[in-house]
Amino acid sequence: MKDFRLGVVGLGHRGRAMFAEACKCLFGIKGVAACDINPALWYDDILRDNAVHPSMASRMPDVQFYEDYDEMLEKADLDIVMIETPATCHAEFCIKALDRGIHVFSDIPSVRDLVEARDLWEAHLRSKAKLMTGATTMGWGFCLSLQDLYRNGLLGKPYALEAEYIHDCRSLWEETPWRKPTEKFGSVPCSYSTHSLGPMLAVMEEDLSEVVCISSGSHVTEFPHANDYTCALFQTPSKVTVRMTCSFINNCKSGLHSFRVFGTEGCFEHLAHRGEKQPMRTTFSSNKLVGTDAPVELPVGFSPYTDAVKQQYKSKGTFGHGGADSYLWMRFLEALQRGDEVMPLSLRDGLRMTLPGIYAVESVIRDGAKVAIHYPWQKEEFQKDIETLSPRCTGC
Repeated sequence: MKDFRLGVVGLGHRGRAMFAEACKCLFGIKGVAACDINPALWYDDILRDNAVHPSMASRMPDVQFYEDYDEMLEKADLDIVMIETPATCHAEFCIKALDRGIHVFSDIPSVRDLVEARDLWEAHLRSKAKLMTGATTMGWGFCLSLQDLYRNGLLGKPYALEAEYIHDCRSLWEETPWRKPTEKFGSVPCSYSTHSLGPMLAVMEEDLSEVVCISSGSHVTEFPHANDYTCALFQTPSKVTVRMTCSFINNCKSGLHSFRVFGTEGCFEHLAHRGEKQPMRTTFSSNKLVGTDAPVELPVGFSPYTDAVKQQYKSKGTFGHGGADSYLWMRFLEALQRGDEVMPLSLRDGLRMTLPGIYAVESVIRDGAKVAIHYPWQKEEFQKDIETLSPRCTGC
């Protein structure tokens, strides 16, 4: 079987690393094209971490560089495009590729607002190409262990779930300016919901249907339009409840991601590190397994590469967030080679974990009022939301 011809758009630090590592480590793809509006990111050496890194052009001489995305799609004869643009602009690039029949591996969030969600969903429906949602947390070992416990009935039915994403991003504002609060877009952490909600939704049968969200406002920085901290409560039609806490401006020095799942037959907990003396820890308890009536620690970390996974997915190396990104890429390529109709993390999955964050912003704008959540597959209700909700959330 011939290799898939791969292109990338967006050559920031992550885009350069993901493209180079994917081409080096994965069987079944050949890097042929790269695109960015800033040619220096391709042709110039890069100074990072007090070291000079050779240019992408010198490291990948067989790859054609483009400044114009449309030109790359027209001329490069791509099978797959990797979307590594800033988090605020994924949908437009996905739509253009899908409309040309080119498969897409897109970073998250899937969309910035409701109009983008409608347009991307419609492009997905009319295209024969497939879209894979590159949600990093969905490839972490401890999140996969949660899914295993759920599938084996050891947790029963999850009825209350909690996720925390605590990350002081101020040091990243210069390198990734889209993270810096602006008067136009503000900074509402709950809008970046995918990392938190993805692992929770993987063990839930229903979509989230309503949200209440409050914000602390701005206390740490001089930006009046920034929000240091938000806390959202989501529910499903059957009242399964999810609490999501997000803070991207803070002085907390702990790890970033923590999760807790209360089930009718057990409990799962992953705690991020609390400094060097308290490393991250994953535990579960269950009424269904002898010896686990008290919390049992699981020997899992970020890496998804158990012995079984290593045997299933042969690669020349791993990359990205403890190997999670390479794991998701291998699952994507496997699905394409089999001709699967639905990708392991489909666009629907991506929108299920992206859109609740946008509706949470609407709740913040309404001072914590309850807001109903809809999705593009609920066509009439979703269009009504586009017509009635705040411009910040609809993109209108």
